[in-house]
Amino acid sequence: MDERPRTSQQADRRALVADLVRTQATLQARTEQLQEIFASRWYRLARLAWRLRRGAIFRRADPPRMAGEGSFARPLAGYREGPDEGPRSTAMENGGAVAELEGLDVAAHTPMPSLERPRELAGPNKRIRLLLAGHSLSFCEEIARRARSGGAAVREDLWRTHGGHNEEASAAAIAWADVVHCEWCLGNAVWYSHNKQPGQRLVVRFHRMELQTAYPGEVDLDHVDAMVFVARHVLEGACERWGWDPDDPRLRIVPNGVDLGPPGPPKPPEALFALAAIGCVPRLKRLDRALDVLELLRRQDDRYRLLVKGREPWEYPWMAGRGEERAYYEDLFQRLEETPGLREAVEFEPFGDDVPAFLRRAGWIISTSEVEGHSVALAEGMASGAVPVIVARPGAAQQYQEGWVHADPAAAARAILRTQEQGEAQSEGALAAHFAERWSWDRLGPVWERLLLGSDAPAKAPS
Repeated sequence: MDERPRTSQQADRRALVADLVRTQATLQARTEQLQEIFASRWYRLARLAWRLRRGAIFRRADPPRMAGEGSFARPLAGYREGPDEGPRSTAMENGGAVAELEGLDVAAHTPMPSLERPRELAGPNKRIRLLLAGHSLSFCEEIARRARSGGAAVREDLWRTHGGHNEEASAAAIAWADVVHCEWCLGNAVWYSHNKQPGQRLVVRFHRMELQTAYPGEVDLDHVDAMVFVARHVLEGACERWGWDPDDPRLRIVPNGVDLGPPGPPKPPEALFALAAIGCVPRLKRLDRALDVLELLRRQDDRYRLLVKGREPWEYPWMAGRGEERAYYEDLFQRLEETPGLREAVEFEPFGDDVPAFLRRAGWIISTSEVEGHSVALAEGMASGAVPVIVARPGAAQQYQEGWVHADPAAAARAILRTQEQGEAQSEGALAAHFAERWSWDRLGPVWERLLLGSDAPAKAPS
């Protein structure tokens, strides 16, 4: 057999490797050159000149402008202002420096001068001006829609980060608003509680994540008209950490709302063997526990599978700086590759707004997180008629029926098999859908209307 072709291929491979090594050496040399340039005095002077040309240094701050002059946040998507509100404003330009408040002395945050503008929240000819403030306002969409349908003008002060914002824009926003709703109790709640104006109403929604930050302790609680918690265990945790009075009538519990929509068509028969999980990032979601449940189920019946919807770990830029998180997902996906029966039993779907169609394929909605406030994904799954499968975590026993909360993945798998054997999966799904009605916007919408309008007799929300 002629060995010449094989020898030629080996030579080609060696040449390719040599090229790659030379390329890597060249890139390393260029990187070192760039680092030297960036560290040089000339580069710093050039960048200073560029910033001066842009007016980013020594620029005299313009006074806060009123709404309708492009001075701050846009109205929420799809909202076109009325004639009395001026032209449609553009998206806010977050030009201020990012100032994370974590561990920062609150004394450094001096309230801005008072812009006293007495206002009344009620009156036959008064159009309420509602401002939504925070780094993420996705939970506010239905609140905004209902407020607009009730005749209110709605704008948003969209913060760049948990503590970073354009202070000039926020100053204009607070001068415009009658009612301020801070979504998340983070830097937005700190700033607005220290800058609230006479006659304004300030409502803050506290999710679970804030318990792991220092922001709530910086809030001037005396200037908050209502602090709304998504769950009782979150309220209790906040009171324990910051010494708030749990009997303070301003502290309320209002779970996250769910858009139930009209009843969908019956689920296909194979849905009885499909578990759905929405969101697998960060690792606190504990997708590994869901795989534990699936493995145990497939030992008894290989028809079981797991459907996972949401962004994958590498779609999050912050993942690059979290070595432990990356290692967790590397191990997780290696397990999927190497465990017999798992690879073909787990299906990943991308993030999107087609959640109802996704849930129609599942008879079970699984929640394996270490911690949650009030899980919207779980509530949506239940509303679709999927049976909740919850691995025990703080607050779960208070929020859901006892038979849906399980001590560990093994107990969860046994409960699923038992429910199937007794032929009760569909009836349990119907019970879950009925249970989820307590979180419908038909029930929670009036609660928010009273909270934001400052009624003396707020509606009681289910906890």
